[in-house]
Amino acid sequence: MVGTPIFDELRDLFATSPDRFGSQPRAQSASPRAARPPTKIIVTGGPGAGKTTFVGSVSDTHPIAVEGATDFGRITLHADLVVYLFGTSQPGHPGFAGALGAVVLVNPRRLEDAFAMINYFENSSDLPFIVAVTMVDSGLAHDLDEVREALALDLQVPLTTCDARDPRSATAVLQQLVAHTLNRNPSNPAP
Repeated sequence: MVGTPIFDELRDLFATSPDRFGSQPRAQSASPRAARPPTKIIVTGGPGAGKTTFVGSVSDTHPIAVEGATDFGRITLHADLVVYLFGTSQPGHPGFAGALGAVVLVNPRRLEDAFAMINYFENSSDLPFIVAVTMVDSGLAHDLDEVREALALDLQVPLTTCDARDPRSATAVLQQLVAHTLNRNPSNPAP
């Protein structure tokens, strides 16, 4: 998928702030083969929220299940820039340390399933996160302001919609996460 147009904006976000993602700009690399460390993004949510579908819709490869509860996918943005996606119901897994951020997927018919994930990121993690309400069937039964209120979601946390089956929609969510991460504290580099 290298060169895929749906990833152009995502590539551009990484290119504008390479120091925020653990590397130097490509032109300043020590050698042409010097690679950036891979970037990790967590995709989480309750049962049926669309984690596996989301990871699969944007991944270069078919998502694979690891450790029973985690779907693993990969997006190659450049030969030296890889983003790993971890779809999981257990966002606090130690293997996710150093992740860039997280997307919390919410099934609009089962909002209560998202409470534990949102609580984790609000109270037990410094990881930036956004919330994406998955579009099922014909759309949302409630507008996003009502969903925000029902989730007791802080106004600083971006809330959007996503059709996890659509690569463009899932990519737009990833772009929003990366932009949110960059804007969250632009003076401090990401870990």
